[in-house]
Amino acid sequence: MTGAVLVEANGAALNNAGQEPGTRVENAIVVKQIRIGRLRYPYVSGQAWRRWWREVLYADFGWQPSEVTVIKKPQQAFTVGDPIRYEEDDLFGYMVARKRAKKGRKQTEEAAEEAEEARGTFRRISPLKNSLLISVLPNVIERDFGHFTRNLPPEADPLLYEAEHYTTHLQGVFTISLADVGCFAIGEMQDLSDDIIKAHEGELQAKSERLYSLPPDRRIKRVQDVLKALARLRGGAHLARNLSDVAPVAALVGFLDGGNAPLQRLFEPDENNERVRLNLTRLRSVLSDHRDRLLTPINGKALYFGYRPTVLTNETDVREAFENEEPFKTCIEVVGTPQEALEKAAGVVASVFEQHIKQ
Repeated sequence: MTGAVLVEANGAALNNAGQEPGTRVENAIVVKQIRIGRLRYPYVSGQAWRRWWREVLYADFGWQPSEVTVIKKPQQAFTVGDPIRYEEDDLFGYMVARKRAKKGRKQTEEAAEEAEEARGTFRRISPLKNSLLISVLPNVIERDFGHFTRNLPPEADPLLYEAEHYTTHLQGVFTISLADVGCFAIGEMQDLSDDIIKAHEGELQAKSERLYSLPPDRRIKRVQDVLKALARLRGGAHLARNLSDVAPVAALVGFLDGGNAPLQRLFEPDENNERVRLNLTRLRSVLSDHRDRLLTPINGKALYFGYRPTVLTNETDVREAFENEEPFKTCIEVVGTPQEALEKAAGVVASVFEQHIKQ
């Protein structure tokens, strides 16, 4: 599964880089940004986006957070690493380093063998991958000078500070490896240790001697939750005074045979560098190259598109092209809103599993 989303940031400071030295006030907080020549593009880190995503899955879909262990020396943190019990360990991946257990005097040989099996490093490559959320428009960062004077005595000096914010549209892409969701390899430097498999005996299906999977319905449900959560995305820094809705205002999502994420940089500035449009020329080229690898669910199309009215300057051209031109009309279904597009894709995940994923 692959997708592209557009987020509308309205007077926002969604992800900050901390204090900037050398400014006119001591307390100056700047937003994260990428520079290309003289152009500056604010962005939200992939880590922050994933954090928002997880928080929605906890709050709205009942996912239980995987307990985090923090070690000070050497500095590291990791989750339980049990993707059978915890959906987030399955979809978001982990690396767990378990130290060799010391054999005590009273420890039985059987207990020592079990401890030996559980030692080592286990890692799961995240089936869910995502980019940064990067501004479509350049040079939109503004400085906001402020001061704190509330309830200070008249003779006190105000406390000065600066912050940055922006009004723009941020775009990003994601992929979900459907074949890897709920599918686990056993052994050191693989997904799971033997002791976790034993703890969940009866919940898994053996695909081979060292490869197990959850039942298809649980795998499908996890993918559906992730897609539906993206439609409800919320989060970001400085929301108390820079409140902005980060749920997508445009989304193109669908199914592809392979690990590519070809829906990159589909949104671009208009001719006045003020608003956003969908780059039909680029999208046409992408579809032409990947058309033979698009996966079409039963009685459906490979890609689903939804958007908020008035967001795209070329909205009329987009609708006409998607309805009347190849390869758009064969590959893409215009569904309605971004949430409807993501939910439509979630609704056909079971069909894609049935047709294309080896159970």
